[in-house]
Amino acid sequence: MNAQVLAYLPLLSPIATLVVVVLGVFFSNHHVDVRITDLRAHMDGRFNSMDQLFQERLRRVEEVMDARLSRIEQELHLK
Repeated sequence: MNAQVLAYLPLLSPIATLVVVVLGVFFSNHHVDVRITDLRAHMDGRFNSMDQLFQERLRRVEEVMDARLSRIEQELHLK
């Protein structure tokens, strides 16, 4: 090998290491982003199903309360 190439070889080794580390970080960040997106989608689905369940139960409570209020109004001859 040429003497000039051998002189620069110790400088290229850390640069190559940094390039490999940076590529690893970029790959890892992409993987984490994908996993966070999956987690967010799963959580949104769970929260939406819980919200739907809550709305159904609230509607049933309103119906029962309305029926009871109507019965009380009839018994007291308010309507």
